[in-house]
Amino acid sequence: MKNKQILIKNNKTAYSLLELSIVILIIAILISGAMTMSVGTLNNAKNKSTQDKIAEIYKSLGNFLLANKRLPCPASLKKLKNTDSDYGAEVVNCSGTGVYQSLTSTNLIYGAVPVKALGLSNEIAEDGFENKIIYMIDKRFAVGAEVVLNFSNNTFATATSNNIITVKEKPAGVEQVASQDAIMLLMSQGANKAGAFNNNANTQNTRSSDADEMNNDITSFSDSTPSTATFDNVIIASSDNSEVFDDIVFFKTRNQIVNDFNAMFLIPCYDSGVSFGNVSAYYGTIVYATASCATPNEDKRLTKKCEAYGNWVDVVKTCP
Repeated sequence: MKNKQILIKNNKTAYSLLELSIVILIIAILISGAMTMSVGTLNNAKNKSTQDKIAEIYKSLGNFLLANKRLPCPASLKKLKNTDSDYGAEVVNCSGTGVYQSLTSTNLIYGAVPVKALGLSNEIAEDGFENKIIYMIDKRFAVGAEVVLNFSNNTFATATSNNIITVKEKPAGVEQVASQDAIMLLMSQGANKAGAFNNNANTQNTRSSDADEMNNDITSFSDSTPSTATFDNVIIASSDNSEVFDDIVFFKTRNQIVNDFNAMFLIPCYDSGVSFGNVSAYYGTIVYATASCATPNEDKRLTKKCEAYGNWVDVVKTCP
């Protein structure tokens, strides 16, 4: 009888240890899940903060365009937030240390947000992960001034506005072209910070091993004159087939920017044709043929109007 009681007691002890192990395992799973949810929630908040900053930067870029008839050049990626007084300063003519020209698409410039030129605080130049937000632009929309139609300098209006930056998306891993005509973009390298420039570092973070993320950063950069780097005119905006990709990409075409900020007045219509003396004019301008219609309609003339995005529209197309 005594041995039987001992056996029963031992069985109860073993059962209690098993229960305790299960409880510990459940607690560990709950803690792990809570930590995962906490990290996910924090990253979502930082993503939202980054997107809010990008929206504010874009609004300021539009205001800059209206005031200066061009977009600004980038700021240096090599400047440090806490030590450099010219942190966030626009580089002259889109050329300077820490602002990189593509070796293959030489009009493309890759740098930081020029918050000083935009009238923004230094904090707006960085994403929610303490890295500099990338500002990439075709420099022809920022420099290379030339006189247009005998008006003030207007570089934004003179550059070819298509086939500039190609933006691709990969929903379900299937590559699609979102735009081939982007002239500028703002980009964060996301929570993994791969390939980004920290706001208090003048070196690049370790690059990603993900092909799509590697496509969006720069490599082999040289701070010579001009500063150059290896990157092309293709940017990946999303990649659902990648478990790593977390870049945040915002882009705009010239026409989208013009429409967003009601800046139609910046885009001229060129060469109205021989009948109109080959004149050019800005948005909203009406031009008349140099000669009247034949008798008995000599009081009438062929007429054109400069409409949106540099397109001539016939008002009076033929004489009666």
